Amino acid sequence: MNARKQYLFGCHVIVGLLVAMILALSFAPAASAQGVVTISGKAGETVHPGDSFHLIYQVAITNPNSISVTVSEINTVMHLSVSCPNGSSQTISVNAPAESLVIPANNSNWIPSPAQAETTVPSTLCGGNAGVVSAVTFTSSSTVTCNANSAQGCCHNFCTRFTHQRNGVPPPGFSESCKSAKQCTSAQNGGCCKS
Repeated sequence: MNARKQYLFGCHVIVGLLVAMILALSFAPAASAQGVVTISGKAGETVHPGDSFHLIYQVAITNPNSISVTVSEINTVMHLSVSCPNGSSQTISVNAPAESLVIPANNSNWIPSPAQAETTVPSTLCGGNAGVVSAVTFTSSSTVTCNANSAQGCCHNFCTRFTHQRNGVPPPGFSESCKSAKQCTSAQNGGCCKS
């Protein structure tokens, strides 16, 4: 092969490799991170049979990315442990449906869940008597997914907060948890945040 043919062959190989890299990056799956969020809430209120409880929760990225992020929430539930006058205890659960929340680019505001998650306290609570909430726990399985530029991954602080309303009374305030989220595609490590 003469020098000119070798040169043209080399150029074709380089162009072909560049095209393959661009295509691979453009079809890379979105980077995502998963985890279970568990938060303890405020206890101490008196609860009666027939009371209604409404779960309210919100998510935020406190150091926002320049791209939007989707948060998928499943298995979201609030458990209220109730101590009865006779010394026994019962649990009231409020389950929320699975949903996806979009956090826009450059946004550090709290994004509320639109889901309606509520329950009515059964008439059998504490044998038909009032009890006292001794513990409140919120749990949700979260998947946080970058919607663009997935080849570089996303690194940010992901926060969740929750509260509850009883009989429509204003909530006692939010309890929250924040943790670092590291998102990478499986084959990518150069653009991901440090552990």
